[in-house]
Amino acid sequence: MLTLQPGARAYLSRIRALSTDKNDNDVFVGMTAEESIWYQNYANDSFGGTANRSDGSQRKYLELQDRHESARLQVIETEHQAGIARPTLE
Repeated sequence: MLTLQPGARAYLSRIRALSTDKNDNDVFVGMTAEESIWYQNYANDSFGGTANRSDGSQRKYLELQDRHESARLQVIETEHQAGIARPTLE
């Protein structure tokens, strides 16, 4: 399970970085629950200066980051297109 403070959860939701999986687990968009937990732990270790960058973990992190950003941008694009398809009347 992802561990997120309310402010972080709100921000990540606002930028379309979070989703839920079929088991109702919070996940980073484009990742499984297991990948999301690993990604969060690695990011926390990295920011804390304790991440092991020599065992392939950094490569895994970057691959997950790329997949996540691609999926996140796809969500944003889908929402944008839906907004264009349904213009509001003012």
